[in-house]
Amino acid sequence: MKKKEVSMAELFFDLVFVYVLSTINITVEHISTSLVDLESLGKNFMLFLVFFSIWIYHTLLVNRFFEQKWYQYVFLFIDMFLILYLSKAINGNFQETFVAFASTTTVIFISIIIQYFLSYKFVDHSINARFLKVYVTGLVLTVMFSVVGLLLPKGINFWVYFIGIVISATFPAFFANASKENPVIFKHLTERLSLFMILLFGEGIVQIVNNMELSQFKALDVVYFLMVISLFVIYTFHYKGSLDQEKDEATGFLTMFLHLFIIYSANFIFLIMNKGLSDHPLSFAEGIGYTVAFCVFLFGVFFDTILHRNITKKKGLYIGIILVTTVIGFIIPNIHLITVVQIIGIIVLCSMYYIENRDILTD
Repeated sequence: MKKKEVSMAELFFDLVFVYVLSTINITVEHISTSLVDLESLGKNFMLFLVFFSIWIYHTLLVNRFFEQKWYQYVFLFIDMFLILYLSKAINGNFQETFVAFASTTTVIFISIIIQYFLSYKFVDHSINARFLKVYVTGLVLTVMFSVVGLLLPKGINFWVYFIGIVISATFPAFFANASKENPVIFKHLTERLSLFMILLFGEGIVQIVNNMELSQFKALDVVYFLMVISLFVIYTFHYKGSLDQEKDEATGFLTMFLHLFIIYSANFIFLIMNKGLSDHPLSFAEGIGYTVAFCVFLFGVFFDTILHRNITKKKGLYIGIILVTTVIGFIIPNIHLITVVQIIGIIVLCSMYYIENRDILTD
């Protein structure tokens, strides 16, 4: 298995996606007074899935084919611009910008299709034609659904388009054997995911800074800073304990789909956090959603850890701590107290994990 490091261009590319997540959050904040009603949650996840599916295909393309050739850089920067342009079409009312949104998405997927063909033809690799057929077929189906959606009347057009997005996000997983025959460079993939998470945690820190006031020191700023740091630490332990290694015949699908929930839940935590720090009233339902997001994040990290390296001896205890902090969060009516409980829970989890796996984490 050849080694590959994440390039500066890839990190630059991922920075655009973190900006997009921030843009989605700003949009969702204005959809409804509650961030956890069905409309807000649904539109938030739909927009997130569109960009995540683009990121998946582009990341897997780079993982297997990127050799820092000039035309690959040209396509990468073109895609960056198109994604930034697409972000301007993010709207709480899908129909207002649907044509621009669906059209730009279609162009991005066509760009990725072209890159798969060019890379297969001109890059030195051992990828077989079956792999190319599976990935290109998923992209072509998505493009077809997008084009049909553009031709349909309002009301049904977005749903046809969104079916295409779901197909793009899941299609390769249904043909996992093609990916096993042409495995990902697993350490490169996980390094890319971990760097994306670091950028996302950085965005969480920025949201705290944006709500700080020089004229008034607020203890809550410290509390939420510690919360972001605790999320960063537990994710770092997870990365060093299970993902910082090479694996043969890895498709990367389970890790990527688990990260879909890890990234979405972390971003949702920051969304609720920002509203709380902005002194906007938070409902009890939003406190429940906030607690559920922590639960999803921690279970995502836990399952991804034991999936790749079975080094956790006290699985039941870890699960129990996550469930206890979740139940307490359901009972507590105050979002700030929920945050304190989650910080304490994460500190306990990190302490247990460090004591149990000190040799691996300090290696």
